[in-house]
Amino acid sequence: MLWARWMAGAAIVAATLIPGVGSAQTLYAASFRSGAASGSEGIAGSLYTVNLASGSAVFVAPLRLNGTQPIGITGLAVHPQTGVFYGVTPPGSPNSPTSLVTVEPTTGRAQLVGDLRYPASDISFNRAGILFAWLPGTSQLGIVNVSNGAITPIGQPRGSGAPAGLAIDGASTAYITPSGAGGTLDTVDMATGTVKTGPQLSGAPFPSGINSLSFTPSGLLLAVNSNAGAPALTRLVTINTATGAVSTIGTLPDDTDALTFASESRREELSPVNVQTLALLVLGAIALVLGLIGWFVGRRPK
Repeated sequence: MLWARWMAGAAIVAATLIPGVGSAQTLYAASFRSGAASGSEGIAGSLYTVNLASGSAVFVAPLRLNGTQPIGITGLAVHPQTGVFYGVTPPGSPNSPTSLVTVEPTTGRAQLVGDLRYPASDISFNRAGILFAWLPGTSQLGIVNVSNGAITPIGQPRGSGAPAGLAIDGASTAYITPSGAGGTLDTVDMATGTVKTGPQLSGAPFPSGINSLSFTPSGLLLAVNSNAGAPALTRLVTINTATGAVSTIGTLPDDTDALTFASESRREELSPVNVQTLALLVLGAIALVLGLIGWFVGRRPK
């Protein structure tokens, strides 16, 4: 019927206008090549997009500060509201080590935000847009100031540990891998920094590192499993958060050290007022269409 077609069309318009509806997600990966030269021609790190089904990666661009100075990235996260890519550089980065940067996902061009003060092995945003980092030097969780890069550790420091992955799920549970592929999948309280031991990890291709974590939009935990070599062989794997079982998806480029998901079209978030306004406009359009249909039906010859 005609009115049904109009209603369906209005629903499609609403889905298009209201942000977050039907937006596709892309998996990004970044790398850090230890021992890379600091000259402008060197490549210390690269940005990739990754096919989640096969783990195969497509090179996007080298990572370069201000478009000229090569850097490596060991942690990558996208702000849930603004869509801005943030990365942390490791102590061994040839330029701006131990720093917070923003990254342009189509060019790999990075901009310096500030000094972290503590080396961080991975970063992740919670749903409120607060950036957290794992600090292997003190085995602590920290909050990252996205305005200046400064990290504030949470809780009491512990002994130093291996670089760990960090990911926060939709229920605001923070997962870490502080003992690598041969250890456990632990959780950490984001208010107190208290670490709770989780299930033993099993089935990883390499017994060495789990140096990056990221949740898919559907809630599947992904990780980078590394053999800690130079260059480091890496695999894209999944981790069962309940059992710790690790399953391989595919081979990543050597030295991959960061994962994150982002919307393909990084549209600006609309305020609640604007969303309500759009909804009222759509409803008004539907009412107008129904009114025209009623008027047309009323004028038909009996």
